[in-house]
Amino acid sequence: MPFTVTPMFPGDLYDTTDRMAATAAPAWPDGKNQGSAKWTQILELGWQGVLVSEEAGGVGATLAEFASIAEAAGRHAMALPLTARCVVAPMLLAAAGNTATTLKLLEQVSSGQASVCPVLQSGHADSLQASPASGGSLRLKGVLRGADLTEPASHLLFNALSGDGSAPVLLLLPTSELTQHVRYFEGLDGRRTADITLDGVTVEADQVLLQGDAVTAAVKAAMSTGAVMTSVQTVGALGAMIEQTIEYLSTRTQFGVALSTFQALRHRVVEMYVAYESARGLVKDVTEELSASPASGGRDAALTKLYLATVGRTVAESAIQLHGGMGMTVEMPAARLAMHTLMCNLQYGDRFHYLDSLSSQMAADAKTAALPA
Repeated sequence: MPFTVTPMFPGDLYDTTDRMAATAAPAWPDGKNQGSAKWTQILELGWQGVLVSEEAGGVGATLAEFASIAEAAGRHAMALPLTARCVVAPMLLAAAGNTATTLKLLEQVSSGQASVCPVLQSGHADSLQASPASGGSLRLKGVLRGADLTEPASHLLFNALSGDGSAPVLLLLPTSELTQHVRYFEGLDGRRTADITLDGVTVEADQVLLQGDAVTAAVKAAMSTGAVMTSVQTVGALGAMIEQTIEYLSTRTQFGVALSTFQALRHRVVEMYVAYESARGLVKDVTEELSASPASGGRDAALTKLYLATVGRTVAESAIQLHGGMGMTVEMPAARLAMHTLMCNLQYGDRFHYLDSLSSQMAADAKTAALPA
């Protein structure tokens, strides 16, 4: 019998995204620096301004409301920088305060005249370095890694370390000023990321948006929120995979009977469904909690991302195997959804990143508890 999942975050935004994504043909990058038809439509719909405050020209919606868009987009494996451009970038710009630079840019982002690509650096020794130059400007050295340029961006927004590594900074750089070497990488699901060499690039004083501990806090919050939103996309993709797997098994026959009558295959689908429902409940609760209290991310976001990394891969592999040889072809929606799920698992920290993060936090908590009162 047919199966249809129930959305975690139903509403007009979900329905609009679902209709738009369902009628758009799958697009793969062609190497040209121009936006796809889907991305142009997203800019016109104003999705970049959904989380931007009304004072800055946006809608001022909650994270749970934007999750409707993310979930529906995941259902159709939309390999677009939705979370980066519509969630993480506005969060970082808002954290920089109501300066003339950020307010003007937020208004342009909300209207679709600008699109900001955030790139969050890990803070390791090989990260981008910023050294003082004349007039309060900073001179950069190093490589900006992992910029999602699947769609064109007007600005890059990224964090860097000072020369001695003691004072992180949040920097804004128009892409029109970039003449450095750019190395592109093609992702499994059609994403296009880039490593950008920034040796010798100078960032003016008014493009330094934030400095010090505030940068660390803003980046941590943006990472947690980005991790939760990619988990929402993953849940959307998992639900669609189960729908399509059940439909495929119900219509294909072997030995004159439908594949859906084979008990072993039915048990495999039940395992997929149980995993999906568990992930769905977890992600829904964490998203609603984060939406109500943006400072509540951190550990819950890390645990959610860690759990989804395992569940997402398990369900994706099962969907491909149950589709047989057809599951290995990119023309099949299930195959594209599986690849999209794997790529979502890598965004804003993979499972190894969050394992390290959680173990470090546990060690710090144990050390604190062992101190004498």
